[in-house]
Amino acid sequence: MDVSFELKVKPTHLHLKHPPGFQVAAAEIADYWSSVGKICREHSCRKLIIESFEPEEGQDTIDVFDSGRTLAENLAGVKVALCHQNYTPDELSTFFQTVAQNRGVKVGFFPSLDEAVRWLDVDTGETAEQLH
Repeated sequence: MDVSFELKVKPTHLHLKHPPGFQVAAAEIADYWSSVGKICREHSCRKLIIESFEPEEGQDTIDVFDSGRTLAENLAGVKVALCHQNYTPDELSTFFQTVAQNRGVKVGFFPSLDEAVRWLDVDTGETAEQLH
């Protein structure tokens, strides 16, 4: 799976930013969360912001369940803020959060980066900047 993103490694968290319009197909979601989990383990990450990842249109309950489960399997102990502009969480988003949280991973959806940063309670000042 070819995933395009910018990674900012900060002392308090990781910030993964995908290009606008980036989506992961349901068939590729397990590989996606596996790749994200590997990045988090490489950087000993406990808090993660993912920006511009929007759920693929038309996902059904089984797809969402599998996505939440594989996120939790790959990101155990990581608090994940999903930041999407122009995305309004719905029942499937809530179900996704519940599946992940029932497996020990806190997940939140946010319409702005500021809200995601506040929820994660992370430092984003000059001392936190280390672009990789």
